[in-house]
Amino acid sequence: MASKTTVAVDQKLRKKIKKLSALLDIPQSAVIERAIANLEEDMIKNTNPKKKMTINNNNNNIDISKILEETTKKIWKKYPEREKNQKLLQKGSQTIDDFLLSEWITGLED
Repeated sequence: MASKTTVAVDQKLRKKIKKLSALLDIPQSAVIERAIANLEEDMIKNTNPKKKMTINNNNNNIDISKILEETTKKIWKKYPEREKNQKLLQKGSQTIDDFLLSEWITGLED
């Protein structure tokens, strides 16, 4: 369902959107939609929890990945619903909008 809305953007960005729209011969909303889809895709690709991150602190290597993994497990143990939601998001099989619509507690449920 399409709806119209107003978004405040600066003049420079407005011109870029308009230019891309004309070059691609698509509506300005489609330019924004593609940009958001690309950003979501990049965020999912660049979020690799298994990527090793270390800090060399006074000749001691601190494994940040291990610390984050242990902390995540503690939080998930304390809040199992959070674990379920984060794992759903990590799958990347649905958009953030679809996730919010299907999982967000609005207070309007029965």
